[in-house]
Amino acid sequence: MKKFFLTLFILLYVVLTAISQENHYWSQQFGAVSTLMGNAVIAGTRDNSAAFYNPGAIAFIEYPNLSVDGNVYRLDKITMNDGAGPGINLNSAQMNIYPQILSGMINYIKVPRLKFCYSILTRNFTNILMSSRYSKPVPDASGTEPNKYLGELDFVNQINEQWFGVCASYKANGKLGIGVSLFCTYRGQTTGITHNVRETSSADTLSSLVVSNSSESVKYMALGILAKIGLAYETGRWKFGVSLTTPSIGIYGSGSAKREETGFYSGSSSAEQKTTYMIVAENTSAHARYYHPLALGFGIEYHSPKTRIAVSAEYYSKISSYYIMQPGNEAFVYPSSIRDSSGISRKIDQYLYMGAAAKPVFNVGIGFNQALGKKFNLIMGAHTDYSSYTPPDEINELIPKTGSWDLYYVSTGLSYHNVRQTLTLGFSYGFSPVKEIQPIVIVSPGGDMSSKSDVFAQSFGIVLGYTYYFKR
Repeated sequence: MKKFFLTLFILLYVVLTAISQENHYWSQQFGAVSTLMGNAVIAGTRDNSAAFYNPGAIAFIEYPNLSVDGNVYRLDKITMNDGAGPGINLNSAQMNIYPQILSGMINYIKVPRLKFCYSILTRNFTNILMSSRYSKPVPDASGTEPNKYLGELDFVNQINEQWFGVCASYKANGKLGIGVSLFCTYRGQTTGITHNVRETSSADTLSSLVVSNSSESVKYMALGILAKIGLAYETGRWKFGVSLTTPSIGIYGSGSAKREETGFYSGSSSAEQKTTYMIVAENTSAHARYYHPLALGFGIEYHSPKTRIAVSAEYYSKISSYYIMQPGNEAFVYPSSIRDSSGISRKIDQYLYMGAAAKPVFNVGIGFNQALGKKFNLIMGAHTDYSSYTPPDEINELIPKTGSWDLYYVSTGLSYHNVRQTLTLGFSYGFSPVKEIQPIVIVSPGGDMSSKSDVFAQSFGIVLGYTYYFKR
């Protein structure tokens, strides 16, 4: 049975991927107990997830172990009312099975107070797919021959961010643990949007055809390193913890970007006498980078023989506007005369630029853990997950961003434990208050980007975790 659980969870980690929300730091948790306690574990965590939450706490773990934790099922749903124009809604609903963290710990026999831990965790994986099609016949002035309008939208945003880390933690005395985790970060993103419009009109002997197409696609990967430093302190029934996460340092990054737009106008209708044009640009060898913010966390936990009550908070610093990519391009422009038009020249120079920025965020979590007899524990928690999204200053946003809404999570579950293993099962639910945002694009006739869209996001998850304890 032990081998079965170990094999099952390792396979889950190897073959599955994760999903969370872009522009959020607390959507993804690590460790089933930590998840169900609402991330309120900076002070009291005493399992392998401490390598992420507070490396100093690793020193208090008595037995070397192997832990695998994951969300068995999770449904992430985003609804954008009027997201593609008045009366045209956008939806993304993805059912997923994914891991949170695979980690192990060993004791250094020659120095009993020194502990080592390794971990592989999914820091962020976003998968948003949206599409819409608007088709409508529009009667002409005479009411005899209908005009035709067709608008289409396809939008995809996929982010995969993995952290690979090692941790060293030392118990300075019976009350204080000091630890450092070093993580190598990988972030890959593939994003694209396509917007097509076709419209015909006729009035008496006059008729016209309008075709408008635009598409943007970005793909990049960026490697970096960062460190987490943690202090864990115990005294009586109280535990305290402090963690510091350094900003990331870029090691290597590459990417590609492609963008084009065309407008075709044909016919005798004087209302449609516009310039036919085309702009196309592509770069497949751009340098890419991605920044992580400085973060400072603090936690406090009170525990009795049967009860744990914990609170944690974490502050993430601002990231000023910067370019993820600045691809050079030799844009093809037709007719060439529009290159000198007002505003077009600068737009073409930065046609493939991709910018980013993040505002400061302060999240808070609270957790409760109550023993039910000798082998079961009831776990409950809640936490905020505020969005870090902010438009970059005077920098082109090549692809529309998602995740500008704040999220709130609640969770509960049970944990079973004996001498050699711990099994945890629970449920989590996250939601965003309805927020008014700008539509992604307008696919309906006569609309404009000054209109507003209402977004509502939800997340339903089943959490499963397993830890096996080896002998000393």
